[in-house]
Amino acid sequence: MKKLTSLICFSLIYASVLPTHAQTEVPVEILSHSLRLTEEGSVRVLGEVKNTHENPLCFVTISIEYLSESGKPLSVERFTYEDAGEMPLDQVMASRSLIPPGQTSPFERVRDVSKVEGQIASCKVTATGLLLRESFASAEIADITTTPENTALRIKGTFTATGKNPCKNPAVVVAGYNQEGKIVAHETLFITEDGTAYGAPLNALDPNQSKQFALLLPNPDEQVAEVKVFPNFDCD
Repeated sequence: MKKLTSLICFSLIYASVLPTHAQTEVPVEILSHSLRLTEEGSVRVLGEVKNTHENPLCFVTISIEYLSESGKPLSVERFTYEDAGEMPLDQVMASRSLIPPGQTSPFERVRDVSKVEGQIASCKVTATGLLLRESFASAEIADITTTPENTALRIKGTFTATGKNPCKNPAVVVAGYNQEGKIVAHETLFITEDGTAYGAPLNALDPNQSKQFALLLPNPDEQVAEVKVFPNFDCD
């Protein structure tokens, strides 16, 4: 009887840490992606996913399979000593924790090429996410302005919490698109008390409250033809 009681208690505790409105894992559409090898010895994969489902998506994971010139899959070293070894896929989370129906999210993965077993020529990208029944937190971005500043673009705007619940750890995700509609620049800024990158991040923003923000989006090659700003906050 003691063992049964302990098992029931553990199940209740485990369930309490999961999203209350979580449903099931589903495939997520990849809108675009690009791979670039940098002079610093890194491989950079930038792209965008779209929620084509009727419900919000949470915890969207992008899986990246690096390929050689001949199309052979290249394994990747794990991060820590405890996980020593190699894995067939590299992974990264979408920049937005929650993606409403019909909306998109950027993603970015930067890897040291020395951690990839072979010479990278291309990659294959897939994604999955957790489908939610609903989300009681939501937000909108307004009053966006974009001004060139040296080798960057200064982005300003207003973040407003519009749902029933507070937006936890509110942030903005900014993506710069080239003429072909692909993401070439990407930044994330947590909403702060003073609206700058140097202020104290807010733990939450209550419904109907607003905060201004300002950040720089790198644009050294002047490839950015369009800028989009997305609200971001933790899944409730």
